[in-house]
Amino acid sequence: MKKTTLCIMMLLSSLALNAQIRNDDNPQLGQWDFKPEKIWEVDKAGETEFGRVAELLVSGQGKIYVRDFEHNISYIFDGDGHFIGSFARQGSETGELSRYLNRFLAENKIVLGTPENLCFYSEDGVFLSSFENNLFMRFPLVFLNEREFIYAPTLPQSPVNQKKLMRFNLHSGEDKKILDFAEGATLTESAAPAPMIMIFALTPQIRLTVHEDKLCFGRSDDYTLYVADLQGNTDFSFSLTRQTKEVTPEDKKSHFQGSRIPQDRIDSIIKQLPNKMTYFSQISSAGELFYVYAVNNIKQTQTLQTFDIFSDQGRYLYQGILSFGEDVTFASPSNLVIQNDHAYVILESKEGAQTLAKYKIILPSIPN
Repeated sequence: MKKTTLCIMMLLSSLALNAQIRNDDNPQLGQWDFKPEKIWEVDKAGETEFGRVAELLVSGQGKIYVRDFEHNISYIFDGDGHFIGSFARQGSETGELSRYLNRFLAENKIVLGTPENLCFYSEDGVFLSSFENNLFMRFPLVFLNEREFIYAPTLPQSPVNQKKLMRFNLHSGEDKKILDFAEGATLTESAAPAPMIMIFALTPQIRLTVHEDKLCFGRSDDYTLYVADLQGNTDFSFSLTRQTKEVTPEDKKSHFQGSRIPQDRIDSIIKQLPNKMTYFSQISSAGELFYVYAVNNIKQTQTLQTFDIFSDQGRYLYQGILSFGEDVTFASPSNLVIQNDHAYVILESKEGAQTLAKYKIILPSIPN
């Protein structure tokens, strides 16, 4: 009798760890109002007016980093909006970048990526080291420490339905698969590759966040998220039943308005783009909650960001909308960061002037 009971308990435990939680598109606790209140706003880096700033990054210590693409340099601000300094100018000298592509956090280090290297800097912008890395093949989703990062095979170079997570060690060069969450789907190695361009609302991408010692991840064209440990053992998954949004050829053309890409190239890209939007563009966590940045349209700039907010057990609790006024927009999601009870955002006025701003917000909690 005791043996039977023990077997049943083990079976129930195993089922619980691999549970699939399905949520209707109706948050259990309704809408959430973040009630943003502006704390400060700046439009200069010292005496230098912003050119074209983007790629917002906020460290665990509250320092803020942006890249100015007009001046080809990165800026650092403290948590009160005071300019600290600049670093990583484009160039060929030590500590300079051949071509900036993206930015990452690795513990207390800032990592800037070029096509061929990952360059490490201190929080104050002092160059420390660089490692060879093909960013188009191994794009870090998250650094686990200063040596290791997790990546997904970049979709334009991989099968269009591939769902893998890999772990790479910069020091040893070790590259190993953590898990494959394709759930038995047949991988089409011969499938046509996606165009070599990333549009958050259209291009399928693996998105991932680290919550304590767990990974929460999914592919943006499938509203199923998985929670696993750092070794790739899946605890459970949760999904949201939501209709996909159609995209018209006119929507796609509008997205490229003002682009410097040649028209014949735009026409070629448009033909390869999906006809449906992805479900989300980013995942983050705060406290005991997961924040999923929902996709509303494919415009280059947004007036608001919708969040689907889940418990760390995968229950759909709230839907929240964050906006900063009718007269400003922001490029979501790369120019909007929620950290603790603050929102950091790069705003743009109707006249095209940019500012970096910090807002106090109220985050939801799980009721007792």
